[in-house]
Amino acid sequence: MHYAQSLDGRIAVAGRTTKLSSATGVERAHSLRASHDAVLVGAETVRIDDPLLTVRAVDGPQPRRVVLTTTLDLPEAARLVTDRATPSERIVIGTHAGARPEARAWLEGQGVTVLLVGEIAPHRASLAEALAALHARGVERLLVEGGGRVITSLVDAELADELSVEIAPVILGDAATPAVGRLGARASVTLTDARSTVEDGHVFVHGSLRGAR
Repeated sequence: MHYAQSLDGRIAVAGRTTKLSSATGVERAHSLRASHDAVLVGAETVRIDDPLLTVRAVDGPQPRRVVLTTTLDLPEAARLVTDRATPSERIVIGTHAGARPEARAWLEGQGVTVLLVGEIAPHRASLAEALAALHARGVERLLVEGGGRVITSLVDAELADELSVEIAPVILGDAATPAVGRLGARASVTLTDARSTVEDGHVFVHGSLRGAR
């Protein structure tokens, strides 16, 4: 997983795009994209930030671009959906129970691959099934960039192996969206083999994730 956060662990002011990455951070993020088979975000990230999820700041191959949304509902103007120029597969993962047929038909009409998985709770896709579906399509290294719900769910389910975080020298406050929310019964999550650097006041941390209940 990779994301940028504030000093107080927030990734965005609720409901609007929040720029936290430095120029160095953008280059690092794009380098990570180029070294993975696919990059995944949740639907809320698409609705608010409208990302392309392409490699532009560095040279490298384009990863497949994946969105997780139980209903398959995404804005019709979303750049990731409408971008046919970039040579990478666009995938939207929904659930059997939640996917709307008309949304699926629209996505497939845009050339998007639609995958359906089960739910572990109402409106909560089985991340294990989603990862298995991607692996079946040849995705062995997946980069997850957000949002908070997806990040929290992956950590809670112990489905994330590595964490790369850029910490910006700002404080967003309690009203902003936390990078990691409530983790169920988990006692703690730690980084092993962690290493950090500081550039232009931004701290970059990378390590392996280990959870302990």
